[in-house]
Amino acid sequence: MEHLERLEEAATDLYAVLTDPALGSCEPGMSDGGALIMGHGLESRSVVDRLEEAIGHAAEHGATLVLGFLGHGFAPGRTSELHLMCAESGEDLRHGAVNVGEMLARAADHPGVDGVIGIIDTCHAGGAPPAMDALTGGARSGRTRLSLLMASSVGQTARDLVFSRQLAALVRAGLPCTATHLSTTDVRDALRAVVVGQNVTCFEYDGDGLADGPLWVARNAAVVKARGGSLSGTLATEELTRALTALDPAAPVPDGAPDLGEALHCRTAVLRHPPGPARERALRAVDGLITAVTTVAFIREWIGTGLTTARLRQAHHTLSAAVGRPPGACAPTDVAIVDELTFNHPVSESDGRRGLAQFVALLAQICGKSSDDPALRSWAVRIQALVEVNDAVEATARRASRSRLTLVIGLHASLTGDWPETVDGWLLLDGSVIHHQEFLSDPADRRGTEAAIEDAVLWAEDHAGTLALPLTRVDVAAPGKLLLDWHPEEAGAAMLLGVRYDVRLHWSSRLAPDASVRSIEAMVAARWESLSGETGETPVDWLGPGDVADPQALRGRLRNGSYARGIGLLHHPGTDARLLDTLLAYTPVLLWPQPHAPAGFPAERHAFLDDSWWAMPGALVDAYRKRWQGGAGADLADLRAVWDDEEWLRFCRLFRTPPSSARPAPPASPSLPVPPVRSEGSP
Repeated sequence: MEHLERLEEAATDLYAVLTDPALGSCEPGMSDGGALIMGHGLESRSVVDRLEEAIGHAAEHGATLVLGFLGHGFAPGRTSELHLMCAESGEDLRHGAVNVGEMLARAADHPGVDGVIGIIDTCHAGGAPPAMDALTGGARSGRTRLSLLMASSVGQTARDLVFSRQLAALVRAGLPCTATHLSTTDVRDALRAVVVGQNVTCFEYDGDGLADGPLWVARNAAVVKARGGSLSGTLATEELTRALTALDPAAPVPDGAPDLGEALHCRTAVLRHPPGPARERALRAVDGLITAVTTVAFIREWIGTGLTTARLRQAHHTLSAAVGRPPGACAPTDVAIVDELTFNHPVSESDGRRGLAQFVALLAQICGKSSDDPALRSWAVRIQALVEVNDAVEATARRASRSRLTLVIGLHASLTGDWPETVDGWLLLDGSVIHHQEFLSDPADRRGTEAAIEDAVLWAEDHAGTLALPLTRVDVAAPGKLLLDWHPEEAGAAMLLGVRYDVRLHWSSRLAPDASVRSIEAMVAARWESLSGETGETPVDWLGPGDVADPQALRGRLRNGSYARGIGLLHHPGTDARLLDTLLAYTPVLLWPQPHAPAGFPAERHAFLDDSWWAMPGALVDAYRKRWQGGAGADLADLRAVWDDEEWLRFCRLFRTPPSSARPAPPASPSLPVPPVRSEGSP
């Protein structure tokens, strides 16, 4: 059997375009992530076994199965049945060869398989279609679908894998038509113009009237490119320009088109240069471009309508906080974020695939995508980052488990805003209350309250142990009078509460709002949504002593919407608890200096907040810890903050104390459709 010199090249290239999410959108057809069955020693039994495995895998996922048969083929004797030659095959001998039509019929007739597309590049390829009775009868009673592209007619030779190579090129370039997807007929007609000396043919059978749509070979890259534009960013262009210029000043810089045609051509050209540092840098740059474009295309295809600016920003900021690297001025778009992670990775890493894996894993979790989805592993294989993606998925799952539990402590039981006689504790699992308990504060002062908080923490830790989940966050809601100078994160006899937990401050009056506060709570929620989406300057309006000196004038400006963002005080409010309560009624975020900062927090120090805004309020918790331990971060640690974000506003709406209640406690049956609160001792 003659050796086909370009077989591996043609098969690999065809596989690349068919698995490109922007083009063929195929995923590996084997349960082990494999797809290419190649080698000079392949025996027919092995080929059939792997094909059977692929059929079962497609049926399990309700997927369309794409099968490519490339190599030597023959039609024995005077028959027209195509057989693919294997290692033990002989010319015209069925033994040791694979009956292509029989395998196609098996696949199409297998329950669960949503149609079969066959690409046949052999001599006598036109003999691939199975007998019609195999399609019109069988287990599915004719509800089968089979679409074939064949390199030649029966009795005709196919030369040098030109059919497969031209098919791959056509898929990358697309066709100048308005169709978004290319059918076998579209591809056949286009290939007939470039595959000379072979009669490119196709076969189509569709017996399933309930199918979602017709079978297609690939997306039309010409339409994708026209609609999608470049999927690479400015950092990619800059690095490619520098790297390629250093290697070959005449080398063109490839674009970030979804079909990757220019990028792959550029990579081939780079490899023609002799080995050396310049070639290695150029190769890294081109590979980075391919990885970035593949990733953006995958994200858009996989997440689809769930992909939003807010979710992209959340994933990017969460990753930045986890690795301790500010996100910089990166725009909250998929192209910009992927560009940043790919080409601005830590110098300790050879490329940006680890960061990309972490980002995509976080984005998947935020968007509700399953980490077990084969599409995720398929993308990981395409960018050669399977281990990195597996690590990222595992780390994301661990991080998610660490944030599932939250202890909320409410100091709203005192109607005068002083130290309460009891504090309420709610344990939340994934945002829903699973336990509630009151804790006695005896005496009703700071010391008694902090002791009650310690009791609440121990109570919550007991439940956390039962659930086998860590408790890492404690939210403390207090009235303005106590928020002025009290630092609950510094409570704790044996160890500071803020060392053990992420402590966040909230305004307890939202749990039991008066009519005035309740009338503007929708406005406060809208302001949170607005300021949390800011990507430019820090969304805080700073007020000096002159701005707050006249309470009536201040209230007038608040009423007319003059301060529509977060609010910051340049100086500590002293003993003016009413000022804090007034401001907190209108803003979800209030910042003010620590009482021990005599100069307050003047404008020249705002840069410290600007640099950390993306990581707030966690950055504030970290700054406190660094100060306690004698480290850096003193400037940010000079701030106090109430952070009534979307989570807290939702909690207050769902578990608000009824205004008529003399003893504030969460309602036994919330009016909104959420799981009921279960108090200790209840069944």
